[in-house]
Amino acid sequence: MISLNNKTIFITGGGTGIGLASAEKFIKEGANVVIFTKTLELNGKKYPIQKTLIIQGDVTKRTEVRKAMEEGIKKFGSLDILINNAGVAKRENFLETNEKDWDFVIDVNVKGIFICIQEFIKALKKDSLKTEGKIIVNISSGAGIYGVDEIAVYSATKAAVINITQGLNEELKNLGIKFVTVCPGSTDTKMFKGLFPEEKPYHTPEQVAGVIYKTITGEIKPDERLIVDVFHHIH
Repeated sequence: MISLNNKTIFITGGGTGIGLASAEKFIKEGANVVIFTKTLELNGKKYPIQKTLIIQGDVTKRTEVRKAMEEGIKKFGSLDILINNAGVAKRENFLETNEKDWDFVIDVNVKGIFICIQEFIKALKKDSLKTEGKIIVNISSGAGIYGVDEIAVYSATKAAVINITQGLNEELKNLGIKFVTVCPGSTDTKMFKGLFPEEKPYHTPEQVAGVIYKTITGEIKPDERLIVDVFHHIH
């Protein structure tokens, strides 16, 4: 198993929900964590300054992502793992979805990953850091595998997350980077409760964070599609 002790993890959407639960888990396991987030909901919690860097920013803004990654390298000396967790969703009838809503969900969920992966690799090369052995975890969703009504646009973006993971795993083999997708089901987050207030979530953010942690350390292996389906790993 891979130890996360003193590894540096850059996590988008790290200020709430699954992202924040993951950040807390990684810090507990000895990792350095760059929490990059548009929304901060730390609820008064304090994290060790020597192990944590919290940066407010937007994954769709390349200059903000680039600066945050440079700051992470400056503070911790390297970047080892990128977790593309930031995501948004809107629940609405597909035929009533306007282009503004379409653009918003596509930009955050797909363009954001596009920018973050590019800037992660560029940051490593710029600072002459090895790409071999680095890990990129893209957070998709069960909706990306099966599709869910009234969130068809979100489902489409999460399918795209799976596809880009598979494509880059082949295209960038020479860099020695491990790509994997983690697909949570319904999780007890502010976003899920806002979308489906009438439904009970299957998972807690802490449970999903545990699966992400085990995926990174190698305890959980992805299937042939490079997918870790959270449903299969929480009992």
